[in-house]
Amino acid sequence: MATLTPKENLLRVLNGQIPEWVPSYSYYGPLPGVEGPPPNMGIMMAPLMGDRSETGFKDLWGVPYTAVEEVGGFSLPTPNEFILKDITKWGDVIKIPDRLKDVDWKAAAEEALKNLAFDRSTTSLWYGPGGGTFLQLMNLMGFSEGLAAMLEEPDYVKELLQFFFDFYMPIAKQVIDVIKPDVISLGDDAAAERNPFISPEMYREFLIPIFREYAYLGIERGLPVNMHLCGRGEDFIPDLVRIGVCSWEPVQLSNDIEGIQARFGRHMVIGGGWEGRGRLTELDVTDEEIRQSARDALDKYARKGGYMFAAAYTPRSRNDTLTAHWNEVLQTEVAEYGKDFYK
Repeated sequence: MATLTPKENLLRVLNGQIPEWVPSYSYYGPLPGVEGPPPNMGIMMAPLMGDRSETGFKDLWGVPYTAVEEVGGFSLPTPNEFILKDITKWGDVIKIPDRLKDVDWKAAAEEALKNLAFDRSTTSLWYGPGGGTFLQLMNLMGFSEGLAAMLEEPDYVKELLQFFFDFYMPIAKQVIDVIKPDVISLGDDAAAERNPFISPEMYREFLIPIFREYAYLGIERGLPVNMHLCGRGEDFIPDLVRIGVCSWEPVQLSNDIEGIQARFGRHMVIGGGWEGRGRLTELDVTDEEIRQSARDALDKYARKGGYMFAAAYTPRSRNDTLTAHWNEVLQTEVAEYGKDFYK
């Protein structure tokens, strides 16, 4: 019989210990088919959420987004409507919105705490300081122009990234001391499925100095630091470990997961090791095939600890009942097969 809460079990993994069972990182809230609360949830700061209207959504800096039905209704920057055309003129375009200049961030954090839809005694609170770094630039300029700017005008790019850091860091310091999160979670998708968008040297030059400062917010308070990094991001892991990041999700199969585990052990918790691809996405895939794929992932990556199952099928639409069923089968099997994994 379990003696830990889902929160305690997950935090045990993030602190380098062997958990009672294999935890499942939750992106969307309660896990389908799994009894009990999710082990982790984030907090949303209303003033930082951007603007919604009948015509769509704009982020804090004015980038327009469009919901894409094929990825479950998630919003992506609207194609060909990038607001920053010339990196050398970023100061003329990127401004702190007037409505944020006099915000009482401690009061906003207290209000966010009141609106939490989960029990903190059983679910860990994850807080992400900053608004992304690499992806923020790409959202403003598009990948072609954004990557070109990093090569051709690195000083202007650094100025812009420093501007964002100078805006977000004071907010983060105030918010963290109010909400007292359990985990600091950074996030920046700087890699595609097969390769990173930039070299490790550029990652080290442009991004690591900023991530280091955010990570220190957690480290000085004794909190584990997570990185959300999609794609084949393994080239960046040594630098992230060096600045104190202790977990990474979602770790996709294009990475050498076993090699990373062999090198870093439980100093870098792996969240992933499973993807809905190939046979697992064919319409006649059986429930047993999905269950077996979950068992295979845990057998391969979870035996020595330092692992959390951070994976799911992406819905094809908002009303995709088939994918919802697949996710329920998947998560139920992870819970059942993983509950006695370390006994």
